[in-house]
Amino acid sequence: MISIPDLRVILIDDNEVDLLLHEKLIAIQQISRTVLAFNNANKALEFLSSNISLPRIPPTLILLDIQMPEMDGFDFLEAFDSYPAKIKSQCHVIMVSSSLDYSDISRTYANPMVVKLLKKPLLAKELTTAVADIFRDFS
Repeated sequence: MISIPDLRVILIDDNEVDLLLHEKLIAIQQISRTVLAFNNANKALEFLSSNISLPRIPPTLILLDIQMPEMDGFDFLEAFDSYPAKIKSQCHVIMVSSSLDYSDISRTYANPMVVKLLKKPLLAKELTTAVADIFRDFS
């Protein structure tokens, strides 16, 4: 695994079981020591808003569920798109879904902020490969 000392992972999923499983997977695979779990996309946006005043934004991996009540993953991306480049440039979005229908796949890959789509539950090899690909040129 590529070592990125200050990498943080933000999990956004309305399913508490998936949040717990993915948190454990990230810890076991030693992807990051900083995992922030949100069961509501609005709360995640509020957290990211609070980062605007930070002098430096740490590299951030966002694992974003597609289908959620209130605000789904696509609504989150639409809102997040208005954030300053200072934050967006440090955030790498992987969308996750238990139901991969063609419409979701198309919308996911049409969004330039999304770097990957993974099926839930996440598998260790798929997640570690995706993280290694994203941060390959990290220095």
